[in-house]
Amino acid sequence: MGAGGHCRPPWVLSATSPPPESQDERSTPKRETTAAHRPRPFHTGKGTRTRRYGRCPLMASLTVGVCREITPGDRRVALPPESVPRVRTLGLDVLVETGAGERLRLPDPEYRAAGAGIGSRDEIIADSDIVVALRPPACAAGRVLRRGQVMVALLTVLRAPLSTPFLIHKWADEGLTVIALDLVGDAEAAGSPLDAAASMEQLAGYKAALLAADLLDRPLSAGGCAALPGTAARALIVGHGPAARQAGRTLEACGTEVLTADDAPSDLRDRDIVVTSLRPWLYDRPRIVLTAESLATMRPGSVVVDMVADQDGGNVEGSEPGTVVRTASGVLVAGAGRLAERLPRVASDAYASHVIALLQRIASGGVIDIDPTDPVLSAVLVTHRGLVLRDSVWRPIMEQMTVAGLP
Repeated sequence: MGAGGHCRPPWVLSATSPPPESQDERSTPKRETTAAHRPRPFHTGKGTRTRRYGRCPLMASLTVGVCREITPGDRRVALPPESVPRVRTLGLDVLVETGAGERLRLPDPEYRAAGAGIGSRDEIIADSDIVVALRPPACAAGRVLRRGQVMVALLTVLRAPLSTPFLIHKWADEGLTVIALDLVGDAEAAGSPLDAAASMEQLAGYKAALLAADLLDRPLSAGGCAALPGTAARALIVGHGPAARQAGRTLEACGTEVLTADDAPSDLRDRDIVVTSLRPWLYDRPRIVLTAESLATMRPGSVVVDMVADQDGGNVEGSEPGTVVRTASGVLVAGAGRLAERLPRVASDAYASHVIALLQRIASGGVIDIDPTDPVLSAVLVTHRGLVLRDSVWRPIMEQMTVAGLP
């Protein structure tokens, strides 16, 4: 009996000494430990403990699980091998899903050499206290993330207006702590170490400028490559976010005249390149800013790069994700909504830096410590202790549930 007459469970450490062996244990010969008799791990907010039959618990490190990305064409990984030692210096173990880095030519032995363990998707979900990925990981049938587990991912990649609110509501009901490193608002983003969206957008903007230069039928600078007479190409960048700014800087560095705007004018005959980057909020569909009529005003051979194009649409009428379409008037429209994935190694390194900054904030002491009042953390904290914490996320959930007639 413990204090107050309460029974102490067998896996709670006594304040004085380990519980004595029973008479049966003293008289029974010790047998070799087999897989069936090894300690069983269980997970708490204080870490991963090991329950040994009739014995005292052994405290183990928190485990960070890295899931393999399964989206076709996405070769990124949430933690490259070079980042594993940095995570381990925080007192955390790392468990990586088999083949997580294969598409980046980062085989499992490199992760083992860096100090990580290798396991299946089921083992990642079962044994990790913090699960990290770029997209929220899918679980096998019958296998779900457990209450109190932390999931770190990008949520805007879901952007399915009908299903995403219900998915977030489900995570809250299951007691998951969901942290989205791409929900830092513009006002909160200045200097935030957790703003993975800005890093991905900068890479996408850089790649958008190179894509436009590749598709354009003329040099970008006034002299051209052969120093022949001519005028500089003229570009319009629609948007003011990290992607737009990086696209503009890259084009200017190549000698292009760049104009930025919040919207596209109806007459674009004086523009050789247009890059659109008005990405919608989590549940919204992209806004059309460039209509077919506006495209018809551009000269043949001009280029439009729609950085938002995906299955839900884009900023440019007629753009198709992952495809370059030639309009009837000869304008090339590139649907390029996943440009950061074309720089997978740099994108992986950038994402890992934000993950490590987060781990330093919530788990550097070997204990998961989520502080919703932390202004930096609250900007990316979506669900915690059964609640959806961000009003901008919660309101659309309520609207969708009201429309569906759900309580």
